[in-house]
Amino acid sequence: MSKRHEITTVQTHERISIRTAAQRAAVDGEVVMYCIEVGLLEEALTEDDVHELRRVRRLMSLGVNLEGAEIILRLRRRIQELEAELARLRMRLLS
Repeated sequence: MSKRHEITTVQTHERISIRTAAQRAAVDGEVVMYCIEVGLLEEALTEDDVHELRRVRRLMSLGVNLEGAEIILRLRRRIQELEAELARLRMRLLS
């Protein structure tokens, strides 16, 4: 693993405050709190959560309300889970 990759990995998992996450994602703190309350994000926020908050911001800029953004992001996660499961099943069939 390269030094650069190690640094990125550490930064990704470093915990950040709600205020910092909101600032980095350019959203209100209320948006962050909502995402935590509905279980979209954990209270121990990381840089990965900032990326998710940026997705929320992008959806909202397209006219989607916060509840709609939550549904879209949950569906996105479910699709990713199903794609991963499909890949596992294909690997089993090939082996």
